[in-house]
Amino acid sequence: MKKILLRVVLTAAMTFSLMGCGKSSDTTGDISPTGSADSATKDSADAPDSSSGKIVIGYAPTTMNNAFWLAVLDGVEEVADKNNVEVVTIDAQNDQSKMNDQIGDLLASGIDVLLVAPMDSTGVKDALQACKDAGVPVVNFDTPVTDTDMVESIIASDNYNAGTVVAKDMMAKLAEGSKVFIMHSPSGQACIDRYNGFVDTVGDYFEIVGELDGKGDTGVTLPLAEDALQANPDLGAFFAVNDPSAMGCIQALAAHPEITGVLVYGVDGNPDAKKLIQEGTMTGTGAQSPQTIGKLSMETALKVINGETVDSNIVVDTFIINSDNVEQYGTDGWQ
Repeated sequence: MKKILLRVVLTAAMTFSLMGCGKSSDTTGDISPTGSADSATKDSADAPDSSSGKIVIGYAPTTMNNAFWLAVLDGVEEVADKNNVEVVTIDAQNDQSKMNDQIGDLLASGIDVLLVAPMDSTGVKDALQACKDAGVPVVNFDTPVTDTDMVESIIASDNYNAGTVVAKDMMAKLAEGSKVFIMHSPSGQACIDRYNGFVDTVGDYFEIVGELDGKGDTGVTLPLAEDALQANPDLGAFFAVNDPSAMGCIQALAAHPEITGVLVYGVDGNPDAKKLIQEGTMTGTGAQSPQTIGKLSMETALKVINGETVDSNIVVDTFIINSDNVEQYGTDGWQ
């Protein structure tokens, strides 16, 4: 099966557009059958040929301008290629309303199963209802939906544990009572779970001096982190719910060289974050494996099509990557 050409263009422009939850910069393109990056003006010739009897899977991440979702897609396509399955992608560009509309287009084009990672865990309900009405099963990956009874299975990293392992590593490196600032992204359940894992674990050990919604985005987080540093020049650490937000904190620190010794943690374990850990700029990340999520999501979708029983929740392990073990996982790709 041809790979999606859009990926080649996007990957070259994504130095800081990496995420497991939240969003990144905009890109173009709506529905993209394999090998196509056309917008919503695509004609019927580009639509999947449902009459051929070939299984067609819709892939709906929050955005295609993000290395995490491309890595998930790699896992999806690895299984799809082995099973002669067609994958059709959409690019919601971090807009849940747009995603809902595009899922409607996917349903009209004739998909057999939808794989979806919503931008808004609650706001995706209209699209889930449309799938139910059309008799198309849904496999939910990475970011759990609120209405869990409307999906066949949820395949996601242990996001609570990702926050927990970050908290434990930070507590081992910082003195009790140190000031910590949190960069949150509360629209997605994955980020909420990471946040809860962190704050539950640290308890009263640190002084949480503030939290802001960085929307999982480097550019949004940067000025917020600068404000946090100006208000707290004695800050001990940033905890960001994903790596792109952590990179925004790192950029803010680079703009304030008079402030030193601030630890920076994220969640994802993306290649750029691991390079920053290797360089000593970033302290650690609660790592996950997007390719594993993609493989399990596609395998689950095929089981659903075959009428097999599937687990309602499939949890993918998370773990800390820091300076002690970053060489073990490498910086050229995801773990």
